[in-house]
Amino acid sequence: MKPLPILLVLGLVLTACANNPPRQEAFKLEQNTKFDGRTLRFFVRLGSGAVATVNTNEDVIEVLPGATPMPGHRARAYTFLKVKKEGTSLSHALLSWNPDNPADYLVFGWWAEFVGQHPPGLSLADSERFALVDGPELDHGIVPEVPVEGTATYLGQAGGLYRFVPGGEPGENFENVVLEEYQGMITLTADFFDGTVKGCIGCVGDLVTRRAHFGVFLGEEVDAPEGTARDYELHLPSAIIREDGHFVRNRLILKHPERTVTKSEGSWGGAFSSRQDTDRNPRLAAGFSSVTFEESDSTKGEFYGSFLGLSERFRENGVSSPLPEGNGRPSKK
Repeated sequence: MKPLPILLVLGLVLTACANNPPRQEAFKLEQNTKFDGRTLRFFVRLGSGAVATVNTNEDVIEVLPGATPMPGHRARAYTFLKVKKEGTSLSHALLSWNPDNPADYLVFGWWAEFVGQHPPGLSLADSERFALVDGPELDHGIVPEVPVEGTATYLGQAGGLYRFVPGGEPGENFENVVLEEYQGMITLTADFFDGTVKGCIGCVGDLVTRRAHFGVFLGEEVDAPEGTARDYELHLPSAIIREDGHFVRNRLILKHPERTVTKSEGSWGGAFSSRQDTDRNPRLAAGFSSVTFEESDSTKGEFYGSFLGLSERFRENGVSSPLPEGNGRPSKK
């Protein structure tokens, strides 16, 4: 078998994070970015307790225009590579920000840390991998004012990595695995009286496979119709909205109108914004979803990514409250 580029292998292993969903009580969002309008600093706390960090002044290997649904925002996509004595950091960040107010920003991304390893001899067996959603309105020491009655709908984008192993293939090796990036629309409904939120990715519009953010890792666009994500639906069962505005559910149901899904296991979760729209509902919800699945013809696969949903009123008028000041809780970093 001909050798594959190390970056393609990275993508295959990255999706394995979805196999071990976090326990509900352990779910939390943490600050992983700092942005002053010019420089983005991106960081994670490793299993050893050390902090690995990259920034847009020194560690960028690719920068591309980005797309964002946020009213009044600009967007840019960064790919980072940092080689140091302790190991190698490889990460991607999609930055969405308000040019008139840099404190109003969001970052979506992922990170792979190769502790004690350096190119070209990177082994992924012991790498640490993270999926990240961050911004000052998401859990930076401020508890959102979630309503106690009424409902709100949220609509937005979801995406990430999609791995697909066609049924009937003789084992899961690099030659028969289809690895793509998926994108789709997420719909969420929050019932604040019941204190729950539920939703779906792909029930409105179609999931599609498209090289939007990870092209530098996955290589050129390939024609792989057998690996298309079209018509799959990721149903997000009701999750309880906690007092801190977070929600999580260790269950996710995958459906397809023409294929028989025999098994699907996953989780989803996220947080509401601490900024309100003109209806006094959180202006957005953001988080993660992951699911592995099997089908009746022995097909296997997984979807692993993040999502951003904007409230109906915020989508209509683009108006929201300013970011409130901290309420005295200690920062998580």
